[in-house]
Amino acid sequence: MVDNAVPSAGDRPVPAAARERWRRSIPTTTAGRGCECGACPSIDLVDERARTSKGGRSVVLSAEHPKASVLLFIDADRLSYLELAPHGDEAIDHFPSVAELSV
Repeated sequence: MVDNAVPSAGDRPVPAAARERWRRSIPTTTAGRGCECGACPSIDLVDERARTSKGGRSVVLSAEHPKASVLLFIDADRLSYLELAPHGDEAIDHFPSVAELSV
């Protein structure tokens, strides 16, 4: 997602330097609390101090699956949330594999 996902329509392109900063944070980023809906795999992303970032300047990167969009939220220059947004009413309880995504 950090390397290949694209910004939301109308948003500015993401500079390579920003992607590199986010890539360096991946080893210390872990899954936090799951979505409260209980029907999807969306998760908070937390840093090495178990903090998540909300607010500040936001970037949303997206990749597509035939049945859902996968969205990576970056808030205040930190990975903050990974969301699966189904395209229909079918519940999807896991993230698709990278091979199943397109940008």
